[in-house]
Order: sequence, then structure tokens, then C-alpha cells
Amino acid sequence: MAKPRESNDGDDDEEKALEKEINELRLVKKTLFEEAKPINEKLEKVALRERECVDRQQQLRAEKHDRDIEKQAVRRLSELESEIKRLKCENIACSDMNKKLKQSLDQATKHSRAQAQKIHELAKLSAEQQLRLQKTQAASDTAANSIMRDLERQLSKTQELLSNSEAELSETRERLSKVQDALTAAEQLTAATQQRELQEEKLQLELIPQHQLTRHSGISWRLILLLFYFVTSFSEA
Repeated sequence: MAKPRESNDGDDDEEKALEKEINELRLVKKTLFEEAKPINEKLEKVALRERECVDRQQQLRAEKHDRDIEKQAVRRLSELESEIKRLKCENIACSDMNKKLKQSLDQATKHSRAQAQKIHELAKLSAEQQLRLQKTQAASDTAANSIMRDLERQLSKTQELLSNSEAELSETRERLSKVQDALTAAEQLTAATQQRELQEEKLQLELIPQHQLTRHSGISWRLILLLFYFVTSFSEA
């Protein structure tokens, strides 16, 4: 009967030992927590400062990126304004050249009509002289020969004038065709330049929507010089 009693006493001793050890471990843990508290606070401060620095770094990078975008937009806007000014100047020159071309075309048309009328009159005169020549041939030989020679000379001169007039009319029509071709090319290039200016202004409006610009057309100075050459050549002729 003594053995169970001894077993209970052994268990009590072990339990007391474990309780004592648990209390000691808890005391050690509490001590360690107290000792680690300043370190944890420092770690929290370091982590907080790290987050602040990262946020500030990202903010600085975003601001720099925004400034770069703004500089690019301002530079592009300046380029667009310069391009529009150039197109306006070319448009003024184009308008002047179109007026000159239209005036030259009107003059050439009038000149062509005058030449056609002159040829018609010369042809009519030639027919009348030929008729007179035929009537004269039926007259007396002596008088007829004299009159015939005179009429033949007049007919020869008339035919020469008719030939010269026809050549001049052909040359006038050729120059008129060149002027018309030049005017057509100018109108086509004007339309292309208007489309290009519209695209430039559309891009500018995307950068600054509140800014409104008036569209103009233009042509290259090389074409202006070419058209001026045609007009000058026609005027000199």
C-alpha cells in the first residue's frame, strides 16, 4: 500500500519543479521583452523613416517626369507655332501667285480669242481676194495680168499673215496650257498644304485645347519660283 503514496509524492515534486521552471522562463521572457522594447521602437522608427524616404523618392521622380513632359509639350507647341507662321506666310504668297496666274489666264484667253478672230478675218479676206482674182482673170489679158500680179502679191502677203497668225495662236495656246497646268498644280498643292496645316493645328489643339487657331494654306517657295517663272515668261511673250 506504500507504493501509490510514493508515486503521488513523486508527481507532486515534479509538478512543483515544472511550475518553478515555468515561472523562471516567464520571468526571463519578460526580462527579454523589456530589454528588446527599445530595439523594437528603434526598428519601428527606422521602418517609418524608410517608408517616408521611399515615398519622397517616388514623389521626386514623379515631379521630374512631369517636368520633362511639360518641357516636351512646350517645345512641341513652339515648333507648331513656328510651322503655322511659316504656313501663313506661304499662304499669302500662294494667294498672290494664284491671282497673278488667274490674271495671266484671263489675258491669255482674251489674246487667244483675238487671234482666232484675226485668223477668221484674214481667211475671209483671202477668200474675197481669191474671188476677185477669179473675176479678174476673165477680163482683158493686159489689164488682167497687171491686176492678177497685184492680187497675187496681196494674196501672198495675206497668206503669209495668216500663217504667222496661226503660228502665234498655236504658241499662245501652248503658253495658255502651261499656265493652266501651273494653276492646277498650285491648287493641288494648296489643298495638300491645307490638310497638313489642319493636322498641325489639331496636334496643337491637343496640347492646349483652349487655344484656337485659324487655318491657312501654303505652298513651297520652290513652287512659287516655278510659277513666277511661267507667269514672267508669258508676260514677256
